[in-house]
Amino acid sequence: MIVTRGKDSMLRAFFNTCAHRGTKLCDTTDGDHFKSGVIKCPYHAWTFDLEGNVLGTPNVHEEEGFDRSKYPLHTIRVETWAGFVWVNMGGPDQPSLLSTLEADTDSPLQYERWHLENLRSGFQFTYEVESNWKILLENYNECLHCPSVHPELIAMIPIYKKGTVEQKQGWGGNSLVEGATTLTPTGQSNRPALPGLSEVDQHTYFGHHVFPNLLLNLHSDCAMYYLLLPRGPKHTTVISNFLFEPSTMAREDFDPHDIADFWDIVSLQDWEICERAQTGVVSRGYNNGGVYPWNDRLLVHFNERYLKERGPVES
Repeated sequence: MIVTRGKDSMLRAFFNTCAHRGTKLCDTTDGDHFKSGVIKCPYHAWTFDLEGNVLGTPNVHEEEGFDRSKYPLHTIRVETWAGFVWVNMGGPDQPSLLSTLEADTDSPLQYERWHLENLRSGFQFTYEVESNWKILLENYNECLHCPSVHPELIAMIPIYKKGTVEQKQGWGGNSLVEGATTLTPTGQSNRPALPGLSEVDQHTYFGHHVFPNLLLNLHSDCAMYYLLLPRGPKHTTVISNFLFEPSTMAREDFDPHDIADFWDIVSLQDWEICERAQTGVVSRGYNNGGVYPWNDRLLVHFNERYLKERGPVES
């Protein structure tokens, strides 16, 4: 798909296919191809504006009576929340993004006080992980592995030493070690707290999954997200992006490496164990579907929802 912002500042999404003969229009992800304000097909040079309208058809002449207005790029539904762009390929009858978030039992709207839409990217990692994206998601939603995999993390979030993922069921937040305000090696940073956060928020880590593939890590001084991009049944590209207040990023002493390096350690520990899990689950010796105790209830919830949303698989 292609996502553009037109001259009217509206976001739009289109299938990445030319209205002429279906040729793939774009290969890159950075938008440089459209800096001229047009989308040009590399095959027969049909051109479209950023609103998806046909501008030029070199191989179709006016005397043929061709009505360009009937052949725009095919649109995809697009909405925004918390600064993220969401696309819905299910058609116009699908519920709105907001109504979906409101109905989500994980209550993602409770974190709007972080005002993620006002933050900006200050640092980013990209990981290539040899594991199915659902294994990565299951790993995020449990902490039975934390005592054996994450020594740095459990030193900062004491509840994780017990192998449980949440301090209080349904709350979503976990207290940091005494005196800590964020997830850095020292538990401190020179960045001010984000505006609007309570005293409790400033000493708590909040981790949250927004279905299907967005993972939010919320701190007092910044936010971080993982975006899981499936590349195949055994490979996932993970975007890890750190978001800060623009005024904080403008300071001469701004340095995101303390929190970025901490999360990089945790991430690499997770990816290694998830790759080990991927190797194991495809073995013919593994055929029982797994064991899910009470502390794995978030995994069960995701699996049930995923199967419902996916629907039956055609044989």
